[in-house]
Amino acid sequence: MKWVTESRPHVDRCASAWFIQRFVDPKADFRFVNRGEEVPDDCTPYDLPSVPLGHKGSRVTFDAFLAKYPRRDRALARMADLVRDIDLGGFRLTESHGLDTLLFALLLAEPDDQAVLRLTHVLFEGLYRYFGGAERPS
Repeated sequence: MKWVTESRPHVDRCASAWFIQRFVDPKADFRFVNRGEEVPDDCTPYDLPSVPLGHKGSRVTFDAFLAKYPRRDRALARMADLVRDIDLGGFRLTESHGLDTLLFALLLAEPDDQAVLRLTHVLFEGLYRYFGGAERPS
């Protein structure tokens, strides 16, 4: 499938892309649009204004994916807390400032959004395992 989100992805868009590729669509093709651009008809939008897989009140896009593709997984619940904490600006969790800083630094160093997703996929896979998530089956 083709998935589309806003360019220059930060925590919620990157974590959601990792979730898509890890649990929903291993061959996901990610596309990007600038704010206000139309979403191509052949793409599933996420983390864009007024789309089903987006923010709803205090729930972030990562929460929308967990609701649509439910998994009983404590590691994903911890990741959702972290994504929410950064994306909504709470910064209550120990890991929040560090992850937010790393993601902003990556965006400053890497102009290619596809490369940003590839690099953050590794980071979110590591966080998932650190929080107790299972390795990918061989």
